[in-house]
Amino acid sequence: MPGSETLSRNDVGIDAALGVLRQRFGARLDTGLALRQQHAHTTTWLSNQAPDAVFCPRNTAEVQEVLRICSDHRVPVIPFGTGSSLEGHVNAPFGGISLISKI
Repeated sequence: MPGSETLSRNDVGIDAALGVLRQRFGARLDTGLALRQQHAHTTTWLSNQAPDAVFCPRNTAEVQEVLRICSDHRVPVIPFGTGSSLEGHVNAPFGGISLISKI
């Protein structure tokens, strides 16, 4: 039945995408625990589920590139705006990349 598959973390895809993104963007792809936890902070009862990396694109082309790489490797992208997360939407229960909107 379509839609009944169980979702799970894609470690192979995440590792591959992180490698490509790290090669392309270097230290701008931040994998430090403190920043990752900051970008998964919610004001709900949900526990912190940090993404695997945080990235702040400088332009639309970089957004497109990150989305293409993540799509190619089936890696979740978690959009991050103001960070209020009243609904817990910045949590990354299956890992992924937190993409900060500042452009």
